[in-house]
This record gives sequence, structure tokens and C-alpha cells, in this order.
Amino acid sequence: MKRKVERERKLPAYSIGIAELEILLERLASLFDDRDKIYRSIDISLPKEKLDFKNVAELKQYENLKGRITKFRIWLSKDDKLISIRTSGFIYPQAIVSASGDSEAWCAGAIETTYSFLQSYKVWYHWFIYAPIGWFLFVLINIPTTVIAVLPKGTVVDKYVLIGWLATVTSLAFLYFYRERLFPSATLVISEEESFIRRHSAEFGLVIALISAILTVIGWFIGK
Repeated sequence: MKRKVERERKLPAYSIGIAELEILLERLASLFDDRDKIYRSIDISLPKEKLDFKNVAELKQYENLKGRITKFRIWLSKDDKLISIRTSGFIYPQAIVSASGDSEAWCAGAIETTYSFLQSYKVWYHWFIYAPIGWFLFVLINIPTTVIAVLPKGTVVDKYVLIGWLATVTSLAFLYFYRERLFPSATLVISEEESFIRRHSAEFGLVIALISAILTVIGWFIGK
């Protein structure tokens, strides 16, 4: 009789370099018996090509890969045991670790090892990518309809409130539709090739949204 158990867990948004990737793979490899027979794979998806590396040493030797990689999958397998670290999700990819094997204890150990390690490398915006931004944006967009229905006819809305509301909606819409690019759930840093503005575009977007929200509140008080 063969028994197969599968477990998975969401990971916090993280960013690691090649050195950290090597350490993680070594820790995961130690969970298998006879580690010399483990099949390893680092799959990287680029806009026009896909790369498959057998180990970190092979990845280091490839000179044409630079910058930050946000679409990749890491997995180790031997016999009926498998550990996979990937992104999953139709609307917005989320970092996930999954494990399959013949016992709950082994799967739980593999997942906890991965989670504990990557928890140390979570990025500052890890809370933002799982926030219900879409619902919040939906509520903001429908605020004018609600206000018109509640306020007496002929009520004039202060222009500062209107400008602040429009700026907030625009900023949040930008962050929502481009958050996969601005706030990747998993990042593998090969080299630092990006400009200062590109590296901090996510921070700029959140600051603009915050300033817009503050402007809306100030405008509301001024308009009273």
C-alpha cells in the first residue's frame, strides 16, 4: 500500500539572494534520505524564455541572467517526497510552499523549515499584498453614489474633497492593477541592476495614496 499526504501554506512576501537560496536548498535537502539522489530544480520564467537550473552552482555560472526575478519555482524531490516553493493565484500570485510525502510529520517539517527561513527575509510590504485592496477600491468608487443619495439636494461638495477622493481612487487603482509588478510576492535577487526610482516605485505609490487620503480628510474638514 502506498500513502500520499499533501500539505501547503502561504508564505509571507519575501526577497532572497543567491546565497540565501543556497542555504535554503541545503536545509531542505537535509530532510531527505540519501541527499545525493535528490532531484533539484530552479525554474525561472522570463518574458521571452524559460530557464531550468539543476542547482545553484549552475545558476551562478549563467552570465546572461541579471536583476531581480519574480517568476520562479524551486523544488526538490526524491521517490514519493516533494517540496515545492512557487507562486500561485489567478488574480494575484501568492507565494506558497507545498510538500507531499508518506507522512504528515514529514510534510509539516518541510513546510515549517521553509516558512521559518523565508520569514526572516520577508519584505516590508508583506502585509499589503494580502490586504483586500480590491474591495476597498470598490467601496471608494461607490462613495459618490452613496453621498448623493444621503445629502440633501443642491448640496455642493467641496473641491478639495473631490480632488482628494479622485487622487485616492486613482492611486489605489494603480497600485491594485500593477501590484504584481510593484509588490512581487517572491523575489530572487541575481544582481542590483535597477535604478533608485525603479527599486522604490512601490514606496512612492503608497506614499501618493496616503497623501491623497490625507488630502481627502483635510478637504472634508475645510469644507465644513
